[in-house]
Amino acid sequence: MVISTGFYRVAFPSFVNSSEPRCPVGYYSFQNRNYWYKVNCQMEQTYTFDDLDGLYETAENLPQVERHDVYGRNEELDEWKRVPWRDSLWTDTGELAGEVSTFEDFYNVIQYGEILDAVGRQLEHHHVEPEGRVSLSPNSHKMTAKIGLDDVIEPRDGDEVALQLHTRSGHSGYHGLTYSLGAERLVCSNGMTSFITEQSFEQTHSEPFKPQLAYHAVDSMINGADTVENRLKEAQEERLLNQDEALLVLHDLGLDRYLENPTADLVNALYTEVEDPENPSLYETYNAATYALTHLSTDVPEYVLDDGLDRAATLLDQENRVPDSAELGRNVVENRVQHLVDADNPDEEEYWEGETDSLRDLMEKHEIQA
Repeated sequence: MVISTGFYRVAFPSFVNSSEPRCPVGYYSFQNRNYWYKVNCQMEQTYTFDDLDGLYETAENLPQVERHDVYGRNEELDEWKRVPWRDSLWTDTGELAGEVSTFEDFYNVIQYGEILDAVGRQLEHHHVEPEGRVSLSPNSHKMTAKIGLDDVIEPRDGDEVALQLHTRSGHSGYHGLTYSLGAERLVCSNGMTSFITEQSFEQTHSEPFKPQLAYHAVDSMINGADTVENRLKEAQEERLLNQDEALLVLHDLGLDRYLENPTADLVNALYTEVEDPENPSLYETYNAATYALTHLSTDVPEYVLDDGLDRAATLLDQENRVPDSAELGRNVVENRVQHLVDADNPDEEEYWEGETDSLRDLMEKHEIQA
């Protein structure tokens, strides 16, 4: 394995040449610049289960990794030497999953199966029969598990939300182990994740796996249904000025990078989720974000889509509270106005025809001076 400058990580997908297979594009960052290249087109792997026995079986079937040597090459001398401070991680299925520090003070391997097994043991303690799925990225360098907690809340009439525990980990050297509260709206299967900070937990790879943190995460989320319901009800009380402002908020979150036709898809999502276009709530705007990501994105791996859901979650959680919609809207409008002012060709930068006129109206309502 050749060690190169920069740091590799898989990012949001882009697509190169429509005639070619649609493959995620990776990038590495070096000196504050992103360099893009196509990675292999191997499909992500998905495991599903519908009860506790199925969860345990999935835990046993997930690939495990072992440490192996890393070598660097001098092309001019055609010479290879071992890099004593780095290890490569290989799965038992023969895939290279990551490249990490040799020293356990800096990196401990945490097997995906042991994470799932610990979660299962605590769910068993609560007599929960979970349904869910586990997704592995190509080469198994990232794992996402979404595990149902057998609990449904109803933040507004007819809008049922099934609570889930989401856990993520990786073997790339850049991803810690996280547990967070997730959910799925039953009316449309929109995914929801990481929208209450106090119900998110993280362990870095600098320490050996801590099953007690998994137990604590399960306890917290099973006992926290009232907190979730109250948070979603609070988000219904916060209102943006109109649907144009809601659209700007969604663009400001960076959701366009997950969509092929960003503005059209986001407008479609708002039309689906917002009851009154002149008075959209943060809850409706959040639901539009999750609808666009869950239903309108194309060929986006689940582990990448989760990054988008994390961005959307900031509409429900900033410093462990629902954001102030007036402050949020004003900041987004100011940011967008400044972007267009700085643009060489503002008309070409518009998200939609007439956006500049909409911004003038929003500036007046927010009493923003031109």
